Amino acid sequence: MALITSSICGDLAALLITVVFLIILYFKYAFTYWKRKKVPYIEPKFPLGNLKSYRIRSYVTGPDSAEYYNELKSRGHKFGGIFTLFRPVLILTDPEYIKDILSKDFQHFVDRGAYHVDEDALTNHLFNIGEEKWKGLRSKLSPTFTSGKMKMMFNTVLECSNYMVDFMDEKARSKQDIDILEVLASFTVDVIGACAFGLNCNSFKNKDAEFRTVGLSLFNYHGLLHAIKRFLIAAVPDMARALKIKPTIPKIDNFFFDVVKNTLKYRNENNISRPDFLQLVINIHKEDPTFTLNDLVAQVFVFFIAGFDTSSAAMNFTLYELSRNPEIQNKVREEINAVLEKHNYNITYESLHEMKYLGQVLEETLRLYPSVVTLTRKCTKDYQLRDSDVTIEKGTTLYIPLYGLHRDPEHYPDPEKYDPDRFSPENKSSRHQYVYLPFGDGPRNCIGLRFGVMQSKIGLIKMLTNYKFSISPNAQVPLSMVGDVFLIRSREKLLLRAEKIS
Repeated sequence: MALITSSICGDLAALLITVVFLIILYFKYAFTYWKRKKVPYIEPKFPLGNLKSYRIRSYVTGPDSAEYYNELKSRGHKFGGIFTLFRPVLILTDPEYIKDILSKDFQHFVDRGAYHVDEDALTNHLFNIGEEKWKGLRSKLSPTFTSGKMKMMFNTVLECSNYMVDFMDEKARSKQDIDILEVLASFTVDVIGACAFGLNCNSFKNKDAEFRTVGLSLFNYHGLLHAIKRFLIAAVPDMARALKIKPTIPKIDNFFFDVVKNTLKYRNENNISRPDFLQLVINIHKEDPTFTLNDLVAQVFVFFIAGFDTSSAAMNFTLYELSRNPEIQNKVREEINAVLEKHNYNITYESLHEMKYLGQVLEETLRLYPSVVTLTRKCTKDYQLRDSDVTIEKGTTLYIPLYGLHRDPEHYPDPEKYDPDRFSPENKSSRHQYVYLPFGDGPRNCIGLRFGVMQSKIGLIKMLTNYKFSISPNAQVPLSMVGDVFLIRSREKLLLRAEKIS
């Protein structure tokens, strides 16, 4: 018996050694991909490829991709290869190539390469889905983000900003440190709750409001199992799709389906129609039988996640930089007050567009802290890079590292300096159009950019007309950045002091 057991153990050990040996051989061969294609590349290391660290993830973070951008650029390359584990990824550093991929030859790069699975309704939203379904859905949703529709939601956003001012008044009177991101996150939750669902979240008075807790949970890990699922989705998406792995957790699925179903039922039974995003997609659902309830919920879900973190982060970093640069803060406040005076001190949709310097301030913030730090595209049919012998094969992932591109001294001298004058009409016209892409570009740009900018401007106007901001002596400055492939945030809390303007 002992002899049989020993023999089985020996066979298993031999099998394990063979499997490990074959895996190593596979990785070594995979790591020759860019060399075989005669594409410049950054040398990978087994088993991570070019990943900087291993935290049960297999994607390159925004700051990491900036390092690769800078290394390839310093070697004089307009593009170059890296590996995320064994998967080849092409990084672009030249704005002309970026223009080709995003716009000119978009038909070769329609997909983002984002993971979605039919069994998980929440992943089948506009940001994720592939070419065939994306075209039809984009055309249906585009009318919901026109200037006319933004005007319909304008007063709702403005009302939410008044709740923020009431809360800030108490904070300013106390003269205590303010975790400004917490305040702005509450504002964005109230805006999304009202504009997407027609609900009054009242998160300033109720810190445990369900919309707020769900929003926070979307950007946090949910234990080891969820981390392993994220790893499989990123490392071997085809296998993850075959296994029908869902990236979202049941609690979040149930929350969004329940909210949408209950709101639909209430509005139908009471014949209610509201000027919000949910009503706009409800109308599509009623008019087009192919636009299912799952499609409806997925679009509301992406509206929520896109608005929750990105707008609050943009306002957060703007107030951070304005607190560090009081002369810029004073200048933008003077412009806001001058424009409002012409409008009888009323914030109107039209007045936002007259605040040119405020626009420059927000643009400079999004240069340094883009909401999406790396644009991704997936080649959908073989494509030859112009002026080269390189063919990008179907299925290849491409990265456009905005965190590196936006801080490139060739395009932005003294790139770490916060300078809204970079976005004066004269300076903008002297730069290549494709070196500033906070909302992407081309047919697959951010569909909700108008809404995001409107929300951010209203929040900043309310803050800057009511308070003078300064960095708390207890704050850690400068902030250190941490992020993943999409979002960038500060490692530390941003603590500000606010002085009420009489």
